[in-house]
Amino acid sequence: MLLGITQPTFLPWIGYFAFLDKIQKLIFLDNVQFEKRSWQQRNYICLDGQKHLMTISVKSKGKFNQKISETEILNGKSLKLIKNKIYHAYNKAPYFEDYYQNICNIIDARHHFLSDLNIDLIKFFINILEIKIDYDFSSNYSIDLKKENLIFELCKINRCNKYLTTIGSMNYLNSLKVIPNTKIEISYFEYANIKYKQIAENYIPKLSIIDLLFNEGKNSINIIREGFKYT
Repeated sequence: MLLGITQPTFLPWIGYFAFLDKIQKLIFLDNVQFEKRSWQQRNYICLDGQKHLMTISVKSKGKFNQKISETEILNGKSLKLIKNKIYHAYNKAPYFEDYYQNICNIIDARHHFLSDLNIDLIKFFINILEIKIDYDFSSNYSIDLKKENLIFELCKINRCNKYLTTIGSMNYLNSLKVIPNTKIEISYFEYANIKYKQIAENYIPKLSIIDLLFNEGKNSINIIREGFKYT
């Protein structure tokens, strides 16, 4: 079994779904420390031809050590603003009507915790892209470990044959090819920026998955797969 472990980020970029398309089981890493101003609460869209950052407001005052699963959405104002920005950015995109209302319905579902909103959105995109995958959460495991030791233990417990992660993980994993004292292989991947149709005159890379969906519709999964590359 090919296992992947990743944080539940907000409206993830295309490479996130290329990764999910390759693995058989996903563990959402939700019991690690929340990082303010990270991909956990923000991402980019194309607005008026420019790369624009959208951010969800969260409760963070006095909560420096809070986990991702404990991070609360501050209020509905930032979510309303995000919906409006998405509308103005993409209402003329060819596949806007196919996805916008469903995305809004998820955003409007009054999630208390940021991770719940992120995961519901991710699951929606997985379904649209017809990616077949099993889910789990690191918070379901009683493991008091950090960083690579947490990752390695989750792999062992799940008895996977291979663990897939980004090329950016090579540094803290010391470029390991096998998890120590196991036969579990570690594979690394990178994602190339594949150009696709956009509303903007000049192509803008590394935007949220919604940019691809609104512009390419059901062809999105083919573009996603084209950019994946094992290292």
